[in-house]
Amino acid sequence: MDLHAQSSFMTQKVARIGANVLGDFLKIPLRPGSTANPALDHRSQITITGAWQGRIDVGASHNLGERIAATMFRKEQDQLAEDDINDALAEVTNIIAGNIKAILPGPSQLSLPNTVSEQAEAEEPEIQVRLFDDHDGMLSISLKANAS
Repeated sequence: MDLHAQSSFMTQKVARIGANVLGDFLKIPLRPGSTANPALDHRSQITITGAWQGRIDVGASHNLGERIAATMFRKEQDQLAEDDINDALAEVTNIIAGNIKAILPGPSQLSLPNTVSEQAEAEEPEIQVRLFDDHDGMLSISLKANAS
């Protein structure tokens, strides 16, 4: 599937998936926006193999990462360890990637999510979605197909 050819449609679907996962699962409402982009302090990545091959990266600003972990693990934000935030984002990445996989050509399989500590590489993803909460938090979802 050429993501560039269906970029607008896929961008809308990915944005809806991200907003629904956080809204329905964690009761954290997100919306598309164009405000200043905070740093992505927490990142997780999943690889898809099969009919479509590539990766899905999910990143969160620190304050949204803390909100996700605090809600998921029912802890106060000041009680969270860095591993809690990374584990929570990995789980959110797994859920988001599973939903995205369902709209990509199949059959395909997901890898386990990996925490990514380095900055994203310079290449541009085919799909990039940024969703914002009401607390200056941002969730970023990007899809990048492997070079064929």
